[in-house]
Amino acid sequence: MAASTPTGEPLPYLEITDEDYGRRAASEFTVDEVRSDTLILRGPCPRCRASLEIPVVTTIVHRGFFGRRLRRVEPPQPADQVEPMMCMCEDDHPNRPDHRYGCGAYWTVIIPARPS
Repeated sequence: MAASTPTGEPLPYLEITDEDYGRRAASEFTVDEVRSDTLILRGPCPRCRASLEIPVVTTIVHRGFFGRRLRRVEPPQPADQVEPMMCMCEDDHPNRPDHRYGCGAYWTVIIPARPS
């Protein structure tokens, strides 16, 4: 259930962060590895409590010169990954700019490196 103001109105859109957002996300989100290079983080937004599903991709495909060839770009040696996140819910948040999603909250979590 999405959070609301004390008067019962939906939380207004506000670009904001708080150290607690990252801590709450780290304790409440689950991590599913759907492929060796793709994680899905699922949990409630630390601000508005909307249910989120955030893909995290660790391998990308890079276009070569003039679009002639593609190559995989692998991440450097395994290390903890700092992942910036933001609320992308579709819930109603008054004052949200057109063509935006979420309540405006953003935070960072650390995804521990997988043991080799």
